[in-house]
Amino acid sequence: MRMKTKYTTNEIVLTALGMALVFVATMFIKIPNPLDGYFNMGDGFLMLFAGLLSPFGAFLVGGLGSAMADLAGGYAYYFIWTLLIKGIEAYLISYLFHRFGAKYRLAYYGAGSIVMVVGYFFAKWFLKGSAIIALSGVPENILQSLVGIVIAFVAYPIVQKALYRTKLQ
Repeated sequence: MRMKTKYTTNEIVLTALGMALVFVATMFIKIPNPLDGYFNMGDGFLMLFAGLLSPFGAFLVGGLGSAMADLAGGYAYYFIWTLLIKGIEAYLISYLFHRFGAKYRLAYYGAGSIVMVVGYFFAKWFLKGSAIIALSGVPENILQSLVGIVIAFVAYPIVQKALYRTKLQ
């Protein structure tokens, strides 16, 4: 007797693709800042895939995709923080998509961005021992979120239509 799996092959493939794209956009499309960390384009793909996947799949895309880029990029001390912050950001966005539909996706992306900005503020405060240093990352994280929102907002309907045509969703 075969057990029915919870996740379809398509969702597993989309999750893996999302993790890979978030990793690449985070690892290779980045601008280091002088204090610590870097500005990157991974949030756009995180938000995009969060709207397409289950909350658990979104957590994996956001959390593992981003955290693996920290590990590979020399920021291993951020691995757990990134796993949790980006994972929760993506989980929240996905949950809101599933609960209320795509109509208010701009608000969902905004809510996820707040999780990311506040989460990294506290992470940096803990790691650096200074709220002032932690505050220095807030404008960069807000800008990163805004760029991510634009990417996801524009790409979502295009990707959604492509997935529907190929019956991958």
